Amino acid sequence: MPTEDAADTIARHLARVSYQDLPDSVVQATKASILDTLACMFAGSASVDVAAIAGLVADTGGRPSSTVILGGGLKVPAAQAVLVNGAMIHQFDFDDTHDLAICHPTSACLPAALAVGEEVGGVSGRDVILAVALGTDLVSRVALAIHGGLLDYPWFRAPIVGLFGTTAVAAKIRGANEAQHRDALGLTLPLISCTSASLHHGNSSVRSIRDGLVYRSGVLAAELAMRGLRGDQAVFEGKYGYYQSFFRGEYDRTKLLDGLGERFESDRISLKPWPSRRTLHRTITAVIDLMTSADLMFDDIETVEILVGPITRPWCQPVTVGMVPERRIDVLNNMLFAVGAAIRYRDVPLSLYNDPQRADDVVTEAVPKVRWREVEKVSDSLVAETAQVKIVTVNGVLHEASCDIPLGHPDRPISAAQLRAKFMERARNASRALDPGRLDDIFEMVMALDKLPDVGALTALLA
Repeated sequence: MPTEDAADTIARHLARVSYQDLPDSVVQATKASILDTLACMFAGSASVDVAAIAGLVADTGGRPSSTVILGGGLKVPAAQAVLVNGAMIHQFDFDDTHDLAICHPTSACLPAALAVGEEVGGVSGRDVILAVALGTDLVSRVALAIHGGLLDYPWFRAPIVGLFGTTAVAAKIRGANEAQHRDALGLTLPLISCTSASLHHGNSSVRSIRDGLVYRSGVLAAELAMRGLRGDQAVFEGKYGYYQSFFRGEYDRTKLLDGLGERFESDRISLKPWPSRRTLHRTITAVIDLMTSADLMFDDIETVEILVGPITRPWCQPVTVGMVPERRIDVLNNMLFAVGAAIRYRDVPLSLYNDPQRADDVVTEAVPKVRWREVEKVSDSLVAETAQVKIVTVNGVLHEASCDIPLGHPDRPISAAQLRAKFMERARNASRALDPGRLDDIFEMVMALDKLPDVGALTALLA
């Protein structure tokens, strides 16, 4: 046992760091992640599950302090706003991710930053950037420290690691000192839960609304700490702490703490170019790269063969007509559908997952061209596999490609134009039509968030 639990070190760090301590690369990456996550909220706002949750919080009532995104002016207590707004984000599995940590950092952090910032009042854009950057760095570090792969434990990793980020954000926005941050983390520990049941059984709302279900608890933990409640001790490394209780004590302390406050994982977050689980993005990238370089269209392709190892094998399940929209979240997991969409469109359009006719067209016309072959090992990584793709044309010409760095990774980022196009595409799928001028205002306000005096101006545009 270390002499000081990691929670004590982290609490001191959270209380100490100011906006001026953030490298410019972190500020810019955090603004891009905030914009990207808002776009995910827009796209998910039309979900019937989200509408049901919004109806529940409206009926429940409470202090009208925090905006429900596209809620027509509905305001509710901060934790309730996080329940609704968080539930929007993962509806299309389009939210950002840390490829090595296997988590969705900004999904955990932005809803709390906006809701608590609006509730507190007078919170600047810089305050929001700082809180989100600290939160996404913490989420990524907590996940990076875990030994083994995504399927080695029974927990759904994203919310299990993300809740600490929510708590850190909410406490930072409220001006927590070191002791309050430590208590907030200690109050978070008993609130953690989310098994992988929805990932494996399918046809469940849980996987798409999990961020709302889980992250509202981080707002609660932070508020209780600010009101003087004391949290558990030895949060991360104790006998009854996080890593021992959830991950068999198998973790790397150096990945959790080394360079804390000097190096931020926030600028190592990937933005997804396509709505699908990140595990599929290397293959999608390889397919589209190959089609582009060889100038291939759908009708030119006879077959596509992909090699899959143990990490991607679980996502090569059969896909059938009629799965969209009711089982949309399961289709977003499906390698065959994703590759079929990629060869059909040289893209994986968001609209496929809202349009049963177009989705069924991919299933009946494109998926039959897709083959997969299992191999024992594709790479040495426990979190991702090198994509290997072969396309045979109708003329019998073979084209081959591989991909280790998918589009959207910090080492192969999407362009500013692609980021804006993603924002606009997802806005077109919102629960109600958004005026183009209003969208431009939101885009520009987020890109200049470090100059915004009060985040309430942004939440007013999002109402």
